[in-house]
Amino acid sequence: MAFSQMLEILKEKEKGAVVFVKLGTFYIAVGEDAVLMHKKLNLNCTCFKMNVCKVGFPAVSLNKYVEKLNKMKYAYVIYDFDSEKIELKEIIRKKGKYNNEKERTINCLLCSGDVNKRYAKPDKYALALTKMLEEERKQNNIKDK
Repeated sequence: MAFSQMLEILKEKEKGAVVFVKLGTFYIAVGEDAVLMHKKLNLNCTCFKMNVCKVGFPAVSLNKYVEKLNKMKYAYVIYDFDSEKIELKEIIRKKGKYNNEKERTINCLLCSGDVNKRYAKPDKYALALTKMLEEERKQNNIKDK
């Protein structure tokens, strides 16, 4: 089983709650949880896999982000995955409002930040699309303020 499959099962188990899992030195959330955390906490999105975003925060900052999550009042569960012991443990569970975010990605071209990384041979169409989407994103950020 891949890490992504484990996350999908945990998301299914924890319907509506934001799920973070420790992977290495970061706690990460994916899909609709990542999009919500990007919007609410301004965490940077990257591509987890095609059409699925990922956000994360350093494990050393856990207390800081637990405080932020508590202020948001969303339900969340944080798991610790120990690759040496091959153990998965729930370390924090908080009841709250459910995540109703439907989007699993912001936009894969923007998440990657670089069309050259996403496509073997970037072309004028991908570059033009990326520029347009970046401009739309800027305009939406201006409107939201």
